[in-house]
Amino acid sequence: MKNLIEDVINILMKYPLCNRCLGRLYAYLGRELDNAERGKALKIYTIMELHKRILEGDEKALETLKSIASNIKMPLKSLFNYLKINSKIEASNEIKKCFICNDIIDDIINVYSKLVAKQIIEAQRKSFLIGIIVPNEILEREAIIIKEFKLKHWESIKRELKREIGKKVQQISNTNVDFEKPEAIYIIDLIHNTIRVESPSLLIFGYYLKLGRNISQNTWIKENGSRKYPLAVEDVIRYASSYIGAKDIALHIAGREDVDVRVLGNGRPLVIEFKNPSKRNISLLELENILNSFSRWLKFKMEMKVDRNFISRLKQSASFTSKIYRAIILVENTIDSNRLAELERFFKGLVIYQRTPLRILRRKKDIMRKKRVFSIKTLQLSSNLFEAFIKCEGGLYVKELISGDNGRTTPSFSEFLGTQARCIELDVLHVHEYI
Repeated sequence: MKNLIEDVINILMKYPLCNRCLGRLYAYLGRELDNAERGKALKIYTIMELHKRILEGDEKALETLKSIASNIKMPLKSLFNYLKINSKIEASNEIKKCFICNDIIDDIINVYSKLVAKQIIEAQRKSFLIGIIVPNEILEREAIIIKEFKLKHWESIKRELKREIGKKVQQISNTNVDFEKPEAIYIIDLIHNTIRVESPSLLIFGYYLKLGRNISQNTWIKENGSRKYPLAVEDVIRYASSYIGAKDIALHIAGREDVDVRVLGNGRPLVIEFKNPSKRNISLLELENILNSFSRWLKFKMEMKVDRNFISRLKQSASFTSKIYRAIILVENTIDSNRLAELERFFKGLVIYQRTPLRILRRKKDIMRKKRVFSIKTLQLSSNLFEAFIKCEGGLYVKELISGDNGRTTPSFSEFLGTQARCIELDVLHVHEYI
């Protein structure tokens, strides 16, 4: 078993270290100590242990004490005088700086704590979080010692700086660190000696309704720079982002409908992410009014502010929850109401096997899906036209359920009816989310 004090002696024989940088190498040993206290304690114990060995006649301990004198960065003059060791050795202790931080870590903590606290007080922030960018050469020097001595109980200088600056900022500004929902994140860049203020993303859950067709979720730009579709859900969100002062946006949507499909009923669930917003206290009603003022064809219902875990649950729910569609279906040959009643009975509770549709195969992997149809209700409109209300699992390609997609979806309406069936109009009426 490795001896802790022997490790410390071997490290200090080779590398000059300040109290914090030594203590950080053993950060997870002991409790209620900061790394400066831990490092100082290790140095004091090292000196005491070597002194004890010298008094016991260990000549090697005397040479060890001499060799670490310039690296331990503690006053040894009195001890050297007592042991009748040349004081010039002790004097050289003053010229060596910490191998890892170059003796600047305490200055970094003190200076940046005051600067961040000043900004928080001036901006009247209620909560904050610290981020830090450390020069690679410091991280590399720290890694050299950790790897060379196979240390296991260390923490990174980045972690220590974030914690210690955060503690001091709290004391100076009387403002709390908030790891979950900070009002502002202060990014301290030690490479460029700057402080950048970022606001965490504002995440709002709600629903959108598409009251028209040829509306995409994301803005679709063609190679020539023109738009493929005149309107997108993304357009509305970007319009609203200007009121919040967000630098960018992201859409997290439960599933996706084709551009020619309307979304009616309760709408499709989504989370709107406003990135680095300058305004966070916007009410849901105010945001909803802004969104709904953009276009008569897209409407929004905003429900609540959420965290990032909510997005994962929303995405996962899209594939196993149920949806209800309304389809207008054209068939080549004539059919009657009896045949439609048979179709309803046949597909009730049936598992559908679908390969990736040909129309999206260029951008999606060719895989087999198994999705269930829960129920179908039909209404005959003419001899070769009928309306179908289809309740099914999320992720079922309804257009291909109807057409068969050249045999890639089976069974299909075309296959069952014995005539080519084609969906000429499709609406999403209900999306059941389980979040």
